[in-house]
This record gives sequence, C-alpha cells and structure tokens, in this order.
Amino acid sequence: MANDLQTTSSPVRNRVLSQLAPDDFEALKPLLRPIEFRGRAVLQEANRRVEYVHFIEDGLVSHLSGSRTDFVETAMVGYFGYVGVPLVLGTDVSSQRSVVCMPGTALRIDADDLARVLADRPRIREEMLRYVPALIAQNTQSVLCAARHEINQRLARWLLLANDRIQSDVLYVTHELLAASMGVRRASITNALLQLEADGVVEKRRGAVRIVDRPALENRTCDCYHIVRDAYDRTRVPECDGHHHDPGHGMIAGTA
Repeated sequence: MANDLQTTSSPVRNRVLSQLAPDDFEALKPLLRPIEFRGRAVLQEANRRVEYVHFIEDGLVSHLSGSRTDFVETAMVGYFGYVGVPLVLGTDVSSQRSVVCMPGTALRIDADDLARVLADRPRIREEMLRYVPALIAQNTQSVLCAARHEINQRLARWLLLANDRIQSDVLYVTHELLAASMGVRRASITNALLQLEADGVVEKRRGAVRIVDRPALENRTCDCYHIVRDAYDRTRVPECDGHHHDPGHGMIAGTA
C-alpha cells in the first residue's frame, strides 16, 4: 500500500473538514498529510486495525464486503466523506476493505493522533459523526438495490453517485470494474452501457464513461439514488450556524 501513496499539496475540499469550526480545523491541520492514491490502492484492509483516517479530496474509494475473490461494493466515498469511520464509532477494526476505484488525493491522519484530538475537541467527533448516517444509508440501499432492481437502474445509480462524488462527467472506470463493484457479469454491464449510449445518455470511451445527459440518467435510476443523495445532502451544515465553509481553510503543504 505504501508504494501507491505519494505526498502532494492541495487546498482543503473535503466536506467534513471544510465544515469544521476554524479553531478545530487548526488543531487538525498540522497532523494532516496530503497524499495521492493510485487506482486499486488499498487504503484499508478488512478485519485489520485502522491505522489512518483518509479525508478524501478527490477521486473515489469503494468499500467492499466479502472475500478478496468474491466481493461486492457496499458504498463509495468521495470528497463528501472519509475512510476510517470505525475509529469515530469507538472501535479500531474495520469490517470492510477500502480500495481506490478512481485515482485522487486525500488528507491522511494517523489514527492515534486523531484519537487524541477527538478526546480534546468533541466538536470534531460530532462533525465526523454527521457523515455516518449517510454512509449507513448508502450501505443499506446498496443491498436493497442489488436484490430488487434491474441492472439498468443499478448502473444508472452507480454512475450518478460517482458523478456526485468526483464532480466530473467523465468517469474513469472499466466494464470490469463496474461489473466487479456491482457483483454482475461483465456482459451485463456492456449491454446496459450500449443501451444508454444508443439513447444518447452516456458516451463510452476507452477506460471511461462520459455522462452526456444527466437528467435522462436520473430518469432511468431507481429511488435508491435519490434516497442516498438526500442522506448526503443532510450532512451539509447550514450556512447560518457559524461554521467555516470556505474550502480554503488553507493550503496544506506536502512533505518532501
């Protein structure tokens, strides 16, 4: 895993960090290390101690349940959230594997450092806990969606959720990755994408899918997408509460 992580410099974009009160963010800032992660990098192994918490800045991370050879995606994490939720809930072991789906960057903090800060500053824990119900909603809707809905609806949901989290219409994913994430055959993904492309909703590219008509894609998804989207919308702090919303909490310089 270490070979897949590199230092970088980036402004703070992560929603959880950007909604912290300024003094709380300043307490965390010296402990945050900017990193880059490559595709398929493992940020967290299942049934292992959580050593770091990763606040995602851009890119996409998949939470996977199951074995290394037989798994399904239960949630995806982008700049809305972070990898390492068990620590905030009072345990130091993760039940899921967290693997990079699309390359990007994150701000990483050592688990022990975070624990010390949380003990001194309970407001940070409260802000981090604000994210947890949305993650749970995504987990439960993923299970329901896989059991009840057609592949075309499920694919539309996946593309929309990914689009929300990386804020780009071009999603760098392969048919193999989509099939593995959704627990279906590659041929099923290919056929569903061909139909979406024929209808002018998406455009297939080598190693990528471009969303051409998002409203049309929303019309083809199931209610699961809207339920998850609304759950994450509730993680936003109202502007009137006095919290700091400017992603420019400051630049965090990478280490050499």
